[in-house]
Amino acid sequence: MRLSFVGALLGASLVVGALVGRSSSEPAYGQAIDSPTRASNGELFTHVTAIEGQPLTVTVIDSRQRVMAVYHVDRNSGEITPKSVRNISWDLQMIEYNSGKPLPQDIRNGLKR
Repeated sequence: MRLSFVGALLGASLVVGALVGRSSSEPAYGQAIDSPTRASNGELFTHVTAIEGQPLTVTVIDSRQRVMAVYHVDRNSGEITPKSVRNISWDLQMIEYNSGKPLPQDIRNGLKR
C-alpha cells in the first residue's frame, strides 16, 4: 500500500511539474490541463481539474491497486497538499448507492414481468 501511495505521489508530482512549466499567460483552464492522462504502464491515471481562483485538483487512480488519491496544488508556491486517499475496491462492488427512484432493482423486477 505504501508503494502505491508513493507511486500516486510521483504521478501527481509529474503532472504538477508539467503544469508549472506552462506559460503564465495561458488561462487557468483548458483542454490540455483538464484532460485525463495515463502512465505508460497503464496502472496510473491522472486528471487535473483547474478552476479559476482555486488550487489545482489532481486526482490519481491506481487501477491495479484500486486506490484513488486527491491532491490540491497551490498555483503560486506549487505546494502539494494531500486531501484524500481511498481504497475503492469496496465502492466498486456496490450495486447501488445514493440512487433515486426507480432503483436499479425496481427496473430489473419490471423487466422480468
